[in-house]
Amino acid sequence: MDILPLLLLLLVCRNGLCQQQEEVCAKSVINSCGDCIRSGPFCSWCKQLNFTKPGEQEAVRCDTKAQLEKKGCNIFEIIAPENSKTMIKDVPLSTLSSQQEPVQMRPQQVSLKLRPGLPETFTVSFSRAEGYPVDLYYLMDLSYSMKDDLNNVKGLGQDLFAALKKITKDATIGFGAFVDKTVLPYTNTNKEKLLKPCDENDQQCQAAFGYRHVLSLTSSQEDFKEKVSSQFISGNLDSPEGSLDAMMQATVCEKIIGWRNNSTRLLVLATDAGFHMAGDGKLAGILDPNDEQCHLENNLYTKSNEMDYPSVAQLAMQLEKNNIQPIFAVTENVKTVYDELSKMIPKSAVGVLSQDSGNVVDLIEKAYNKLSSKVTLTQDVLPDNIRVAYKPNCANPKQEGSNKGVCDNVRVGEKISFDVTVTADSCMDKEKSFIISPLGVKDRLGVTISTSCECQCNDPTQEKHAHCNNQGRINCGICSCLDGFVGQLCNCSIKDKDEQSLRASCRRHNGTECEGRGDCVCGQCNCHTTEKGSSYYGSYCECDDEH
Repeated sequence: MDILPLLLLLLVCRNGLCQQQEEVCAKSVINSCGDCIRSGPFCSWCKQLNFTKPGEQEAVRCDTKAQLEKKGCNIFEIIAPENSKTMIKDVPLSTLSSQQEPVQMRPQQVSLKLRPGLPETFTVSFSRAEGYPVDLYYLMDLSYSMKDDLNNVKGLGQDLFAALKKITKDATIGFGAFVDKTVLPYTNTNKEKLLKPCDENDQQCQAAFGYRHVLSLTSSQEDFKEKVSSQFISGNLDSPEGSLDAMMQATVCEKIIGWRNNSTRLLVLATDAGFHMAGDGKLAGILDPNDEQCHLENNLYTKSNEMDYPSVAQLAMQLEKNNIQPIFAVTENVKTVYDELSKMIPKSAVGVLSQDSGNVVDLIEKAYNKLSSKVTLTQDVLPDNIRVAYKPNCANPKQEGSNKGVCDNVRVGEKISFDVTVTADSCMDKEKSFIISPLGVKDRLGVTISTSCECQCNDPTQEKHAHCNNQGRINCGICSCLDGFVGQLCNCSIKDKDEQSLRASCRRHNGTECEGRGDCVCGQCNCHTTEKGSSYYGSYCECDDEH
């Protein structure tokens, strides 16, 4: 067998030159135009008068456009709702200025009216603004093993600000510290050990604590130096720390920390140990789950010994909700642990600290560049029966799942775009909405969706139309008869009978109506012709002369 023609055919199809598969209308039970439209995205309805033959089921009005035209339906008489989209708010992309915040994503509000099963695509544009403000909150593990690191961090302020000035003229830095819950088995609860959990020879040691907020975000290097210099090391018993407790509070206590609305928010976690998470609180008899609320009083986390640690999923959700991008600055011995954690927290990065944290500024700078150059477009919780797919249009697209679009190595000022395809799988009773946004960026796109499941037929207004023998009105090409009348043209007076009884009289032995060889009209069978041109006959069209 010569396979060359087959290979050529495959090559042509791969390049999108093959003829598309014919649209199909998979009909179910069709009694009206609305039933037809809801049957499938390619089902259309012919509202043309006299389109059906006498006694023929009105379901024949439902088919694809091509088939209806082939059957003789005028194209202007075909009802086939299409998708529509309206840009409600579409402010152009702009750069940072003293008068207004930059617009990094457009559009900002779109309204979609969708035919169930029929996808609708629109384009979202994005451009990184130069000099966008940055908030950096430095969250440090102050357990005893981090003693050398703390000494270095105390002199870090000037270098940190200098590094951020390379990125933006508008930077703020804050500071917080954590150890762990001050109950057994995490911390020695001996009174003296609670007050001084460090070695006996270590004079500069602060009492055990869970999480302490030290300095709200500020642009003052002096404030940072003063507050951090007053910090001392502390201690606990077990190796994992209360990192997630501290991260949760630093995330949800927005006003106390000082997170700004129009900034890139970075949360740097510096530690040399692993972390406790949801469920570990049971070891201390702490059963109440973390409530993801702010519990800071006098800058201390007051519910540390009353609520369990948050789960990774809880923390990830709050970080995303608050547009905070974590940077895990960790020592080599726990890098693998935080690499796995980073996979579960979108828009996060991991860097390896030197033993004394001497490289932390360089680490933060590299992590920021990595995070900011990666644009991930995704959505919040989708309404039921709504699907969204993303196609990135950029130099370095990445595949990270069907529910997000990713462009990597995006430069400041570079314009990229995403084709967003939205599909409604079924009709919706009321309008629904969801939000699309780039992870870690404030800009939002609100998407409002309604469905188009009814027919707009522009019917005549007469309640007694001549086409329906003045005994009914026209509804999308079909006669809706007055009480006491049935039939395609309301020409059958049923008096005390109903339509089902009339149709039953066309079935022999409760079988198929007119044996499938005719149409039931006003309780009698109108027989079809055979393939050779003669007619079926009999009360139920049960006879023919060809067999």
